[in-house]
Amino acid sequence: MNTPLLSLIQVNKFYDEIQALHDVSLDIKHGEFLTLLGPSGCGKTTLLRCIAGLERVDSGDILLNGRSIKDLAPNKRNLNTVFQNYALFPHLNVYDNVAYGPRVKETLAAEELKARIGDVLELVQMSGY
Repeated sequence: MNTPLLSLIQVNKFYDEIQALHDVSLDIKHGEFLTLLGPSGCGKTTLLRCIAGLERVDSGDILLNGRSIKDLAPNKRNLNTVFQNYALFPHLNVYDNVAYGPRVKETLAAEELKARIGDVLELVQMSGY
């Protein structure tokens, strides 16, 4: 498989007069891991937000398996984001927090959703919560 899993091609992002990303290009192949390191304010979070679709790039392209995703809504990108500060609903239990996203998408029947969430919680030893 020669097509990279993820390609960034000369991605630029501005906030008014400040250029947060300047011609960022990289390829991540299937099975590779990448770590973004740098000081606060250097663009790490902005880059991840652009990849996830939470921010629009001003120029350049983002390819997932060779297809441009830069104009796709975040929920159409087939990507997941884990935030540094967890976005949990404090009034919901663990099960309901995990089930929230799939319930909103309404892609699974109630019984299948219950079974899948149960399997995931068992996998991480949190089925009693």
